[in-house]
Amino acid sequence: MDRRLTIIGVVALVLASALAVPVAGSSGDDVTYEDPTLHVALTEDGDATVSLVSVYDLSDANERDAFESLREDERVQDEMLERFADRADSIATDVDEEMSVTEESVDVRTDDDRGVVVLSVAWNGLASVDGETLVVTEPFASGFEPDRTLVVTAPGGATIESTTPKPATVDETRATWDAGTDLSGFETAVSLADDEDRTTDVDDDDSTGEDDATSGFGVGIAVVGVVLSVAALLEART
Repeated sequence: MDRRLTIIGVVALVLASALAVPVAGSSGDDVTYEDPTLHVALTEDGDATVSLVSVYDLSDANERDAFESLREDERVQDEMLERFADRADSIATDVDEEMSVTEESVDVRTDDDRGVVVLSVAWNGLASVDGETLVVTEPFASGFEPDRTLVVTAPGGATIESTTPKPATVDETRATWDAGTDLSGFETAVSLADDEDRTTDVDDDDSTGEDDATSGFGVGIAVVGVVLSVAALLEART
């Protein structure tokens, strides 16, 4: 009973961290996770690794115990990854029948006083490919309001050419949008061409909008599904 309650506490904390905000990290390929994040790492062929990052404060006894319980239970890790992948795949096929999502990895690690849990899936066909340009729109463009920082990184050697709406931060290889940003009409274009004169074009519209659209990739909804499913799984095992 105590173990079941502890693990349910783990997935509840994953949900809580999904509702927290912003990430700080370096530009380029080296990304450090300090806060909950949805990280989209594009490849040159238009595929992407999409990672749902949850962070635990190990200086807090409850969060530390929850993190350790999760780290020791690979079955729960696998179940969380499966639920996240299933949710993402359902959204992908709704957007485009040629898109697909498969499970990739679960990474549970410590970083100083933080415990980090990263659920990663391979999202095939996330970006359209037009010559030497990658364009990402859906599933983010359809009223998606992230409950954590959204990070999009370009492939190695590529450059972010334009972004809509305006990111909180952007450089040649990485753009971030804060939690709660209305991403209606989202578009990020990445140039694969080697052009020293290329510049980054950012939409200057700072409005966040008041639309209630929720048809985009709702991370909070996905994590709710993970929490409820894992809790049910644990209930069945006791």
